[in-house]
Amino acid sequence: MSTARRYDLGLIRALWRRDMLRLKRERSRWFGVVLQPLLFWLVIGSGIAPNYLAPTASGMGYLEFFYPGILVMVVLFTSIFATISVIEDRQSGFLQGVLVAPGSRLAMVVGKLSGVVSMTVIQSALFLALMPLTGLDVSNVYWSVLLISIVLSSSALTAVGVCMAWVLPSAQAYHGVMSVLLLPLWLVSGAMFPPTGGAVEWVMRANPMTYMVDAIRGAMTADQCSGVAPNMWIALLVTGVFCALSIAVALKVCQGNGARPK
Repeated sequence: MSTARRYDLGLIRALWRRDMLRLKRERSRWFGVVLQPLLFWLVIGSGIAPNYLAPTASGMGYLEFFYPGILVMVVLFTSIFATISVIEDRQSGFLQGVLVAPGSRLAMVVGKLSGVVSMTVIQSALFLALMPLTGLDVSNVYWSVLLISIVLSSSALTAVGVCMAWVLPSAQAYHGVMSVLLLPLWLVSGAMFPPTGGAVEWVMRANPMTYMVDAIRGAMTADQCSGVAPNMWIALLVTGVFCALSIAVALKVCQGNGARPK
């Protein structure tokens, strides 16, 4: 193994381990990322359920329909809360130390992605432990497809978060942009309601988060997407393409000088 590759692997391992230690020590993050979406699912879902008319193809109740969308919210919140540490690391000087370390920018991006994706899988598993209470049939779940969907969705959203955190000057600006950008995209992703035609459906078709929701919903409901994708495999393919593009853009952005002290 070449020296450069050893340095890259060492950097990836160090950044991954740092995020794991943060997750272990900051226990409040477990409640914020998992408990808030759970309450959202119970309160909003219970309120809408009596008036929900299931699409003919799905025949599922609203709490069942809404549950995969809330899982995407868990993935989204984990990515947002974890990538804000890029700004904190820049302000504390840690990121500057990483940049002068003998490791490539690719290794830095991969290290951050690996840490956040690992956190997402752990926190998603906690939320998925409640699946038997939703009415969904656990025996019908395509677990391998579900895991791949979560990993790809988390990688894509984390890459977007890294791009934003790399160029924005403060945590306040980061939260502002993410609130305006990602949360509205989640709302029109099919997480809360199926496509009903008109302009909103065209927005949903252009929204990459829609395909994340469809891939996860398809894996959890025996390929009943109830969204814009015809099946979970198409949704998974689109999610994979978006993930690759997001990582490529993140790597390009991180080649710049946006991490210099402000």
